[in-house]
Amino acid sequence: MAFPCYHSLMEFNPEDGSARGSFQLLPVGDYDIEVIEAEERTSQKGNQMIALTLQARHPDGYDARVWDYLVSTPAAVFKIRMFCEAAGLEKQFESGRLTAKDCLGVKTKARIIVEDGRDGFSDRNSVAEYVTRTESQSEGIATQPVTTQDAHVPQIGEDQIPF
Repeated sequence: MAFPCYHSLMEFNPEDGSARGSFQLLPVGDYDIEVIEAEERTSQKGNQMIALTLQARHPDGYDARVWDYLVSTPAAVFKIRMFCEAAGLEKQFESGRLTAKDCLGVKTKARIIVEDGRDGFSDRNSVAEYVTRTESQSEGIATQPVTTQDAHVPQIGEDQIPF
């Protein structure tokens, strides 16, 4: 069976490729996120985990992805708790059972940070914590990065200065 061959010309501006040709990280801040992929896997060390692909909106207006992993180890259960509380999955957390299906499509907030690159890899975004609406710093536009002006800086009185 022969397939028809279409010879149409696709045209584009090569200069448009440089606009986002290099990957731009999300600036540090709180973002509305959605879990667009969730997959149950086994970690390199043999632990059960759920690999999450999160989508957030970059301040420049395009969708950005961040990857996170919920790993079933005693030292990492705190992150599973944060995710479940922010996502409204408290019952799943209390039952001690969470599935990829539970996570898929979840919309919540995450505090995104930039981690230094290592082992030849460039810097990357990661989730510092999942936050509930009451914990987020602002009820304004959640896709804007937190600036030093917005960040909470504790006030120190003169009597607290050690010199």
